[in-house]
Amino acid sequence: MSISRGIIRKAGWQFRNTGRILREQSPFKVVFITLFALGFEVGLYLLFLEGFHFLDQLGGAGRIILNHLFSLFFMGMGAMLVMSGIVTGYSTIFQSDEIPFLVTHPFTTSRIVLYKFLQSAMYASWSFGFVVIPFVAAYAYFLKFSPFFALWTLLFSIPFLLLCAGIGTVLVLILVRWSPTGRLLKLLCAAIPIAGCLFLWSVWRETYEPGADVEFTLSKLIPGLRPATHELTPSWWVATGILSMARGDVVRGGLLWVVLVANVGLVAVGIEWIGSVTFMTSWRKVMGSRRRGRHAAVLFPWAEGLLGGVDRDIRAVVLKDIRIFFRDPAQWSQALIFFGLLGLYFSNLRTFRYHALPDAWRNTISFLNVFSVSAVVCSLGSRFVFPQLSLEGQGFWVLGLSPVKMSRVVIAKFMLAVVALLPISTLLMLLSGAMLQTGWAIRLLAVALAGCVSLAVAGLSTGLGAVFIDLRSKNPAAIVSSFGGTLNLVFSLAFMLLSIVPFGLLHHLRISHLLTPTSWRVYMGGLTVWLIVITGLTTILPLVLGARSLAKQDF
Repeated sequence: MSISRGIIRKAGWQFRNTGRILREQSPFKVVFITLFALGFEVGLYLLFLEGFHFLDQLGGAGRIILNHLFSLFFMGMGAMLVMSGIVTGYSTIFQSDEIPFLVTHPFTTSRIVLYKFLQSAMYASWSFGFVVIPFVAAYAYFLKFSPFFALWTLLFSIPFLLLCAGIGTVLVLILVRWSPTGRLLKLLCAAIPIAGCLFLWSVWRETYEPGADVEFTLSKLIPGLRPATHELTPSWWVATGILSMARGDVVRGGLLWVVLVANVGLVAVGIEWIGSVTFMTSWRKVMGSRRRGRHAAVLFPWAEGLLGGVDRDIRAVVLKDIRIFFRDPAQWSQALIFFGLLGLYFSNLRTFRYHALPDAWRNTISFLNVFSVSAVVCSLGSRFVFPQLSLEGQGFWVLGLSPVKMSRVVIAKFMLAVVALLPISTLLMLLSGAMLQTGWAIRLLAVALAGCVSLAVAGLSTGLGAVFIDLRSKNPAAIVSSFGGTLNLVFSLAFMLLSIVPFGLLHHLRISHLLTPTSWRVYMGGLTVWLIVITGLTTILPLVLGARSLAKQDF
């Protein structure tokens, strides 16, 4: 018991230090994050509420879907929590800086793994809470449930969160211990996404194939509803238990809660046992692979030939950043997931028959797609481009003493960001326009807006990253969440709104026949000049300020 008490006391001291660090943050950052979080929650609440009203207008089928929607929602959240448990579980169990400290003290391996599992579940809980709160609030308001509905949801959500995160932790412990290495691992990593795509394609063919048997069932209409409502799935236990408690059936709801808690206890025992058997071997395996990686071969040796026309100093900086980026799967996987999901969505727009909608709706969807791509560009610019110069760390003095001018270093960072963001964003908008079958005027405007956002975000993130350079911090998250990182994100989002919203409103007025052709051409010309001016200022001015700031630094 003293072992558990010692770990809990250590976690308590860490929590207190976290609170002290939060109190030291700038008020601007705290206010911005608070307002953004509140706006996000209110937006999700209104979106869910509008969706419930839409389903209710469908009649009988909509009401049946509403009755099973709670189970489907928790099944989706459960899948997200399992994936989040895998990602956070690997980083907290095998890559945490405190693991060497814990293994050298009188803590049993099973207790260390169990403690790290709870820590991983806590990290995964914030995203779960951000989505559950507005959904439950909208669901309770729409169905006229009492305020106790929130209490029952909290009562069932905690063990559900622990259960899903525990499943992810078990998978991590097993995969790290017995996963293949070398060429077999690369083949496996390539085969899993292909198998997943083939599985999704087969499900889509079975569900939407025109030649299939026409049977109007909910399982055909909503894929995944059948497993979500199965009596042996945790999503059904949670949904049925919450609704039973809300309708006064305390006995049934209490029994389902006990079943959920019992399964959490079973998973916790499994984590302790598997951790005691596999953890030390797996941890040494991870540490050994990390040390071997220090002497890895040069990545992309052929890239130097492709950049033969670029000056040697610029080429060296660009190649270094590219190799560092692709050596860390945690970095390139985030960009791949963001842009991959957008590409998957855009390529399936005709599945939802969006191309058959009237022009007004297709134009609206096109501008919303510009918003989605631009938002991803802003987030990736803040996450990867802004901390580039700061992550040079204490070795930045090498650049300071070299004959390379700081302005050329800033230009190299900027050009690399443009090459990374501009082609992907414009290609996604071309794909969106082709799938929606919009006119060429809308397609070219969407591509131009995405390109301007990419240029502005690259200039802002590079320039402000040079102005607010922090060579002492080695943590990218700390650099991004600093005052400069927050300011960069605010300016990026502000530019996105100032560039896209005016064009969207203008085209909406045109389609609504509220503007004459002459007035539309005048306004369109004015907005084009506006876009060029703000893009130029937002791109060039931060780069100039950043280069001057670096030139004044004493390295």
